[in-house]
This record gives sequence, C-alpha cells and structure tokens, in this order.
Amino acid sequence: MKKKINLLLLAVMTVSAVLYVSCKKDVASTDATTAKNDATIPRAAVPQSAFNLWSTCNGNPYNISGTNGICIPVGNCGTDIDAAQQNNGQNATGLQFNGCFKGGTSAYSSASEQAVFLADNVSQWNGNEMGFVKTLNDNALKGYLQGGGQYITQVISVGDNGYHTFKCQARSNNVHQVDFYVDGAYKFTLTNNSGSYWNHFFYFVGTNHWYGGSGNSGQQIEMYNMTTY
Repeated sequence: MKKKINLLLLAVMTVSAVLYVSCKKDVASTDATTAKNDATIPRAAVPQSAFNLWSTCNGNPYNISGTNGICIPVGNCGTDIDAAQQNNGQNATGLQFNGCFKGGTSAYSSASEQAVFLADNVSQWNGNEMGFVKTLNDNALKGYLQGGGQYITQVISVGDNGYHTFKCQARSNNVHQVDFYVDGAYKFTLTNNSGSYWNHFFYFVGTNHWYGGSGNSGQQIEMYNMTTY
C-alpha cells in the first residue's frame, strides 16, 4: 500500500509539473503576442496643423479644404522642391496614410520624385528614413530605406496613380528591417544593415523633387489621415 501511495503521489506531482510548465508557456506566449500587437497600435494622428508647407519655386503645397489632407503638387521650375514637413517629431516605429502618388514618365531622370516618409534628420537629410517614393521618369512606386550611407528600394507598382492606404512598420526584433503594406496587404520586407528604424525620433514628411522634364501637369501627392506608430 505504501508503495502504491508513493507511486500515486509521484504521478500527481508529475502531472502538476506538466500543467505548471504548460500554463507558464501559454502566459509567456500571450505576453509576446501582446507586445507585438502593442508595437503596431497607432500612437497619434498627425493633423494638417502639425505641418510646415514650403516650396522653393511654384509647387505650393496646400491643405485640402474640408478634409484632414494635404496636397503637394509637383512644381515645374528647372529645380523645384516642395514639401509638407512635420514641425515637431515624435518617437515612432512606422507610418500610415491614405492617399495617392499621381506621377508620370515625363521627367528627365529618376532624381525627380515624390516621397512620403519618416526621417530622423531634417537638416542634412542624411539620416535614417523609411517610406514610399515614386520616380517620375517611369511612374514606379517603391518602398525605400535610407541610412548609414545606403539607399535601398523595391518596386511596389508601376503606373498606379490611384488612392490607397500606405503603411510601413519597423521590426522590434530586427531594427534594420521594415515591413511594407498597401491597403492592408503585406508587400515585402526591406533590410538595411547600415540603418536603424525602431523607435527613433522621426518627422513625417511628404515631398516632391523636380529637376526638369517635358511637363508634369497634374502630378502631385495627396495624403490624408497621417498617422505614426
């Protein structure tokens, strides 16, 4: 009997240990999932009033009346840079906005472009950046990363001037990687081992650069519901 009781106690202790480990694992898994979800919760909307609208010639960005959006037309001077630049930044891990890149193929080179992105250096513009860029010699929209002297892109679409929801999100488990989404659909992940994109003090920027071409009437960025993560 004593032997049977000892065996019974051993069995109970074994089952209890298994249940404890199992429960502990489930809690850890839940915490990891929660942390991952928290990382992609929008931190704050960035309103029209948070942006400084400026131009070097005649692009003249403006607030779109009756909405929370901003339009940044492409100027047509020989060299023309136009921008909506956030006045005060915030720590962020990504961005999202609704809008469009209305481009074309009339530019002389890919130096003419439209871009919406987060930047952690808005004086020299040589820091870490992540976002979307459309080159105006081929009307190709790309995801891009800049940082550490590197500039990395991948094409999302060509010739699409329509309205979409654009999002890019840095990864917490690899600060060199950023995921790109359009209309909620995952497109790809870019990696720049020379850059870092997780939780930097970023500024939200939309800008056009024009360096000449045969005409760019109607080319512009529209961005609405600007949000950082």
